Amino acid sequence: MRKAKLRPDVVAEPLIDQWYAWSYLVPPAPHARYLTDSQLPIMESFAENPQVHVDALKDPEMAGGPFIQYGPERRDEIAALLERTKQEQKHLLLLSEAIGQLERILSAHPKGESLEPLYPIIPTALQGFVELVYDARDSASIRFIEGMLYRSEYYQPKGQAIGLRRVDDVDKRKFVLSTPSLREDLESFLELPFNDPRIDRLFQTRDIADNPNEIAESFGLTNGARDSFLSLFTEEALPQAKRYDGEGMRIRYIGHACVLVESSEVSVIVDPLVSNPNPGGIDRYSYADLPESIDYAMMTHNHQDHVMFETLFQLRHKIKNVVIPSGQKGSLLDPSLRMTLERIGFQNIIEIDELGTIPVPGGEIVSLPFHGEHGDLNIATKSAWWIQLHGRSVICAADSNNIDNALYQNLRHLLGSPDVLYIGMECEGAPYTWNYGALLPGNVKRQNAQSRRLDGSDCKRALELVETMAPAEVYIYAMGLEPWLTYITSIVYSDDDAAMIESSRFMKECQARGIPCERPYAQKETILSPRESAPRSAIRLSVPEGAYGYQMPELSEAKVERATGTEVEHDPEAEALTELLNRLRELNIRLSLNGEELKCNAPKGALTPELTSEIKSRKPAIIELLKGASEPTS
Repeated sequence: MRKAKLRPDVVAEPLIDQWYAWSYLVPPAPHARYLTDSQLPIMESFAENPQVHVDALKDPEMAGGPFIQYGPERRDEIAALLERTKQEQKHLLLLSEAIGQLERILSAHPKGESLEPLYPIIPTALQGFVELVYDARDSASIRFIEGMLYRSEYYQPKGQAIGLRRVDDVDKRKFVLSTPSLREDLESFLELPFNDPRIDRLFQTRDIADNPNEIAESFGLTNGARDSFLSLFTEEALPQAKRYDGEGMRIRYIGHACVLVESSEVSVIVDPLVSNPNPGGIDRYSYADLPESIDYAMMTHNHQDHVMFETLFQLRHKIKNVVIPSGQKGSLLDPSLRMTLERIGFQNIIEIDELGTIPVPGGEIVSLPFHGEHGDLNIATKSAWWIQLHGRSVICAADSNNIDNALYQNLRHLLGSPDVLYIGMECEGAPYTWNYGALLPGNVKRQNAQSRRLDGSDCKRALELVETMAPAEVYIYAMGLEPWLTYITSIVYSDDDAAMIESSRFMKECQARGIPCERPYAQKETILSPRESAPRSAIRLSVPEGAYGYQMPELSEAKVERATGTEVEHDPEAEALTELLNRLRELNIRLSLNGEELKCNAPKGALTPELTSEIKSRKPAIIELLKGASEPTS
């Protein structure tokens, strides 16, 4: 075969242990928890009774649930994958168990007392990899030293791979997050680390013809595997990528939360998620409609449908800079997105704080604070984006939920009004446990989970935002409307769904106010002519009106006691045990359990007769504490 391009209908699935890869499966700690609390239980359930999964999936509402989308005839393959995973990922099983043990140790520790005595009994698997910390309300938690974990045996890219197959109708792909890919269903399985540069050469053939034989040889493919790989290429002439060369700003809605913003000088893509073409389906922008290079690829937040590996890997060779919101440090719930992207081969990553600015040719990019969509969890890796080029501006607000309109009053004062606002209105999102359940230290009451959802603005909140920011045009997006998105969102709307009702009402309200508003579907192009604009001057926000006269509402006595910490019960025995453990730590004396036997490892001369006597006197309490740490995770 001479030079050829990758066929447009080839789907490229990033895989980790044959599960669809997303950003929380790269950092070792969250990966370990999702493995033990999600992936393994799903496979075990299917291996035990596949018919339960088949029956559950007869109900379309269950498509996004923990059910494997295969028939009973694939039971042996899933069972084999299950056993292989347990063998190959022993290090992650150990890590997950240790995390669960340490969470229970923290739960049993007297609230507010020093955490230093706990360091000697940190599960061995985590020693040197964590710090124990309190927040301002004396809630203890684990801070993971992520850089250390990435440089340990807990991070092993061996299971990373790219699965290639031709798909005639990409609009009918099944939900991927609950079902591992079986090799027999793939036309090519390329097992290699995600940071391997051979991936870039492969996906460059979306735009530029190359020699498929040489590429196959670079992957070490022979015989049938080589032939199958070569069948994924075509010598047929395909559309060529081209940069926008017009005046002003061009905005293209690509689908879901993906928006391409261009001028003749710069190209910016937000939340890249691009569909393969589908000649038999609705018109859409695809890979051939993207420019030959992308100056800035930007993510609003670290969810599966916004940090989309499948698209990102196919664009990596043309992305010059990746822009992400700053996150936390060492959080299991909010792992470093920068470290994740670095590990999978991205370079020139710009991490930006709220209201941080990136100058670009003809304008700027500004990070905007982002409320909502995370079930009230302390997630810092989130940002809406203000993009201004040649005097015209667009806000990509993604799943921002306008729970505090004062935020937008401040932004209007600082930045002015945008020409275009893209706002998400998936206002009935899943309970937060759908995404974060595997990472939480314990079970969550159903009532709490249902009240804390992964949702955007409803009509009332979206309208308040529009009235405050006063955009010239409004577009509703990030709802997962397009049929090619069900494989990652599992969403199929009907007219009586809350998101459709609220967004339709919102459109009518905007139009009644003379504001053009629509809910784009599949594709939309907007061109804004250039406009002169003066450089933005530095503006300071005033103290909010009425702040000096604020009266705190009356609180019940119980709430005040909890808030001020006046109801602390002292347990002399627990305090004495804590003091003993603290002294043992200082002397580098370590305690452990061997069955029912308490073991003591101490430096020579450290274990005095008095200390030995005190350990013996508190032996039952120490054993009980260590047993609690070694109970299997739920």
